[in-house]
Amino acid sequence: MKKISINEFYEIISEPIILKEKEVKTVQHSELPEVDDELSVSLRMRLKSHHSGWVTVFRKGGNEPVRTPGLFLHANNSKLYPRFTGNWEVNAGIEEVGDGLLLNKWYHITYTLSNREKRMDIYINDIWTAFYAIENVQMHKVKFNDAPLHIGWFDGEIGYDYNN
Repeated sequence: MKKISINEFYEIISEPIILKEKEVKTVQHSELPEVDDELSVSLRMRLKSHHSGWVTVFRKGGNEPVRTPGLFLHANNSKLYPRFTGNWEVNAGIEEVGDGLLLNKWYHITYTLSNREKRMDIYINDIWTAFYAIENVQMHKVKFNDAPLHIGWFDGEIGYDYNN
């Protein structure tokens, strides 16, 4: 049975979770609403440490680079690296956003991706921070996939900022 949500909020994580490095929460594709044109992922997160290598915040897909959506952190400074897969590029997106996330500070991150509008937008703490425009709008399309959604691999928390 297909789950279809049009302009609706679909909660994946309902309780705060504490993650250790390399821990991951996996949500099967069948548990998610069908997405074929646009999506938005919003989460509150806090890092406890920077990682010496690349770290995944979330990605839909396996180890192959078909990962729509995907949000990663640069090594050592935790700069946001939002990515997606298109029919012209397996690793499209923004090279880096901002100066990096500070440790022990809560951030509200929103990642939006629209094939219809041919763009990806990134918001940090409700401020529009970066965007990526698909240039060849007639030929290039975002590839959404039917793989599981993986959340985690970083040392920190996803959930609520109780002080804000």
